[in-house]
Amino acid sequence: MRKVRFKFKRNAGVWGLAFVEQHRIELDPYLDDKTLIDIAIHETTHVVAPDLSEECVDRIGRACADVLWRLKFRREE
Repeated sequence: MRKVRFKFKRNAGVWGLAFVEQHRIELDPYLDDKTLIDIAIHETTHVVAPDLSEECVDRIGRACADVLWRLKFRREE
């Protein structure tokens, strides 16, 4: 499986973007840690499973972020 590349980039009005063809996501660097986990999972899901509905992708992002947060996953400084 190809790795999903990512970079931090401020995009007006959005917290994250997925570029399916390029297997790449962009994430707002100013998000709080829990939201960053949610958005990173959400956008990665768009890349690896582009046929899923937005509702399904949103549920996956929120559920996985919640579990990872409770497991104490945090951004490295």
